[in-house]
Amino acid sequence: MATRDIPEAQPETPNQGYPDTFGGDIFDTDALRPDSVGFDSSDPEPPTNTGLIATLSLSSEPELVLITPDARTRRFDRDDLVVRKGEIALINGHYTPHESMVKDLVAVYDALTAAGIDFLLVRGDHNRPVIAVDRKRRNEITKVLSRAFANEPFYAKPLDGNVSQQFLLADGALTTLRKSSVFRVYRPRIEPIGRLRYGAQTAFQLEMWRFGEDEIIAPVENALMRTRLPRAEARETTIDRYGRTWLTLQNMFDDLASDVSFDIDLVFSWVDGSSDEFQRERAKRMKSYVVGEGDDSDARFRQIDELKYALRSVYMFAPWIRRIFIATDSPAPEWLAEHPRVTIMRSEDFFVDTSVLPIHNSHAVESQLHHIPGLAEHFLYSNDDMFFGRPVGPELFFSPGGVTKFVEAATRIGLGENDPTRSGFENAARVNRALLRGRFGKVTTRHLEHTPAPMRKSVLLELEQEFPEDFSRTAASRFRSATDISVTNSLYHYYALMTGRAVAQTQVRSLYIETTLRIALRQMNHLRKRRDQDMFCLNDGSHPEISTEVRRAAVTEFLELYFPIVAPWERASVVSSAEPGLAGSLAARAMQAESPTA
Repeated sequence: MATRDIPEAQPETPNQGYPDTFGGDIFDTDALRPDSVGFDSSDPEPPTNTGLIATLSLSSEPELVLITPDARTRRFDRDDLVVRKGEIALINGHYTPHESMVKDLVAVYDALTAAGIDFLLVRGDHNRPVIAVDRKRRNEITKVLSRAFANEPFYAKPLDGNVSQQFLLADGALTTLRKSSVFRVYRPRIEPIGRLRYGAQTAFQLEMWRFGEDEIIAPVENALMRTRLPRAEARETTIDRYGRTWLTLQNMFDDLASDVSFDIDLVFSWVDGSSDEFQRERAKRMKSYVVGEGDDSDARFRQIDELKYALRSVYMFAPWIRRIFIATDSPAPEWLAEHPRVTIMRSEDFFVDTSVLPIHNSHAVESQLHHIPGLAEHFLYSNDDMFFGRPVGPELFFSPGGVTKFVEAATRIGLGENDPTRSGFENAARVNRALLRGRFGKVTTRHLEHTPAPMRKSVLLELEQEFPEDFSRTAASRFRSATDISVTNSLYHYYALMTGRAVAQTQVRSLYIETTLRIALRQMNHLRKRRDQDMFCLNDGSHPEISTEVRRAAVTEFLELYFPIVAPWERASVVSSAEPGLAGSLAARAMQAESPTA
């Protein structure tokens, strides 16, 4: 379903290991809400509180300009390099931001270990991994890394000192930057078709520490330490991370009071409205129903594979999600393969009263989500037209104690009560308001933004016990009705707010685009270039200004460019040139077309 209610080249081989890729060692992005964009490894380092989110950016130049090889790449004996903003970058067709960081981190681990150089793994601010080495061995480390990465575009970018320019490890960067003690170390990667670029801000950190007899001095604080640590308090231990065993300090990777460490699942609701069978069944059953404004629109169920890209956005930008449930009675999409992290959930598997089935009402589905077998206590609910736009952390949605964080919209619910002539969305907001006013004596005034919504299963069960008739009535409502409640928007959130289990937050950056309007074409192009939103919604509106064909082409192109990294649950037979990936395949063809010898 692609609608929401309107309130008036040649890649490297990726790391396939789930624990190293999706475990707890992810970037924390709690305070990372930059207001400016244009993030690239060659851009000035942002303020420290902007963290890692800001590294993904797009160029506004014509697509093929990006993938033209440069003379500077000829020093390396390989053909998968390009030059972008002065940096030599690897063509990336597979890696997510986190996987890119892990591969670079492990490469340096292996090089230092092979040379017999001791080092510590440290948890930096915002969960950034840090390799801490003895500054007395700077010259030796420089030589080791120079030899190990003589054929790799590995950069060190200083964060302290007077120099901000990055240098290649192959050229002895650590001695060139002798006045610096803190570096981001990375191989730039760029997906050449969609321009997804990873650089210094998604890199791990290398720090030069002083290991004295009585005291250890770090150049900057980290998640656990001040800059000075008495040697007697530095108790070493080991920890397994990223497929390696690391030396670290005791308690360095213990759960902190500020960590969101519980499991979080995600539930999508989805309908294949393009299915002939679905359209026939819906039309047959709808003959005897009168629905509100816009509730009979094809836009409510039309889909153009948005779900595939919504799931890619999870894979790329929210790897901490444990499991994904897709609530649908449509056949599984042909591109979806069996995978342990993705489960199709039929209505008969989670509706308490299966005698009411079949239903064609998202309000009914949403009233039963908390009965999905195996669903985590904490989960996000989303539609297939909602996407993560850049790396986000679980703390954007939950507090460490499990308090949910929802996003209010500026749009007011307005006056008046529910009425059969209103849309089902507007009616449900009014029914919600009446229930909450009766229970708490307070009036809700705003709709919620079109973003993935955090929820707790226990609160939903309590809510169902509080309003049992309203839940059962809505669950049995085959089509949208003027008496429906809307549990996910916004009954749950305001009930949880008034009982101390939720807060309204303002940190998130989100964007709503109605893709049937002319302005949407410009909005999508702008978003693709900037990548400055945590989440966005591509709504299929009921009052189009552009043709269905134009919309389909524009949205499909945008999604393929924005989310070029193929997820592991996509069938290879359905993905064009699945090895090395669609983006890599397109890049390779473009490079071949431009090559003088082609």
